[in-house]
Amino acid sequence: MNTAQGDFPSFSPEDQHLADEIANVYRVVDPVPATLVARLQFALALESPDFGAPEFEVLRPQEEDVLPAGVRGGEDSRTITFDSEILTIMISVSARDEHAVRVDGWLAPPGDHLVELRCGAGAHVVRADDQGRFVLDVVPRGLSQLVVRQGVDDPAQAAILAVTPSLIL
Repeated sequence: MNTAQGDFPSFSPEDQHLADEIANVYRVVDPVPATLVARLQFALALESPDFGAPEFEVLRPQEEDVLPAGVRGGEDSRTITFDSEILTIMISVSARDEHAVRVDGWLAPPGDHLVELRCGAGAHVVRADDQGRFVLDVVPRGLSQLVVRQGVDDPAQAAILAVTPSLIL
């Protein structure tokens, strides 16, 4: 293999054939997930000007429980908890139909916060009540992320307190 300073390596025909064979093996054995690019773009959107400087907590997923069919009127349901030093979010995700879910959530400690669920179809914003409870009744399935903001009337003016990692609803 020949390389000049700053150039890419040039392969002999035999080296190129071997490199192609190795690439084919990886495509079969460990293919790139079809949704990888969309997930990366979604996660990187946090660095957009809308979010400003990252001065917020990134919550860590703590547990995920899948409840069997028959719970909550025969729907499949799962519970996920996210935690940080300043905030805990527990959500219960229940199937509504093949295209949508319902998200019931609780913030601890409770507070007057806006809860935004970002997804491919846009953002859904609700206000948590004085017990920290919030409900997103109809949310499209797919890649999502929760953002908790200070409880002011204009979400654009509300500082971000915490965000969850991306999750699939």
